Amino acid sequence: MKLGFIGIGRIASAIVKGLCTSDIQDTTINLSPRNENNSNYLARTFSNVNRLESNQSVLDNSEIIFIAVPPKSSKEILNNLKFKEAHTVISFIPFLTISNLSEVVKPASLICRAIPLPTVVNHDCPIPILNSNKRIAEIFSYIGQPLLVEDENQLHILWTLTGFISSFYDLLQELSDWTISNGVNKTIADKYIVDMYHSLISSPKQENKIDFNELAKHAATPNGMNEQAVKELKAKGTHQAYKIAAENLLKRFISNFENSEKSGTATD
Repeated sequence: MKLGFIGIGRIASAIVKGLCTSDIQDTTINLSPRNENNSNYLARTFSNVNRLESNQSVLDNSEIIFIAVPPKSSKEILNNLKFKEAHTVISFIPFLTISNLSEVVKPASLICRAIPLPTVVNHDCPIPILNSNKRIAEIFSYIGQPLLVEDENQLHILWTLTGFISSFYDLLQELSDWTISNGVNKTIADKYIVDMYHSLISSPKQENKIDFNELAKHAATPNGMNEQAVKELKAKGTHQAYKIAAENLLKRFISNFENSEKSGTATD
């Protein structure tokens, strides 16, 4: 199997590393020369990775093409390439729909969109995929957990959730600062916070049906600390603030989509 990457930034690099350290077999990975440092490093590190001289060379020598170029320059880059009908195209570009992509990668026969996160490097990442097939889902299963979504609206809503990564880490930092200020060693504090949240997620992750309300009720014993914390946070509007932020992020996402449709160029 021959995989090709057009664009080799943070996400694409993580995918390449993840695949090269996974159990996937008989796979050659061809990289575009874009981002010289990343592509050279990956080609030096992994024997099945090749840095080619041009984007077109990647297309000419690959079956499955991953598109990971910046939104602003995506159409310009793709319009200068000649795709084949036999190509499968997987795009990580937020603001190009399947319809948009079909115009710039024609006559490619299968076009997908996916949302990988940098954690694919550790083979642990939910990966929503639109317009997938068995082969694509299998590739992503080596570096994460494929989630097959039904339409682009669902994909965009899930994409919006990626805007909460920094706020999650910011919450952990606040809890860490408070713990340290009360006399706990920083190394112990940070380790406990990370492991506590990881353990809380690990159990429901194994279930076919996840019920967050039930999990919250189970943890909140009457008159206990969890019950008190939930009441205080809700009273201060914390939960509502997250919903409002999500709505605003989605509006921004849609606005960028509309602007890219009008201008013909995707924006950040």
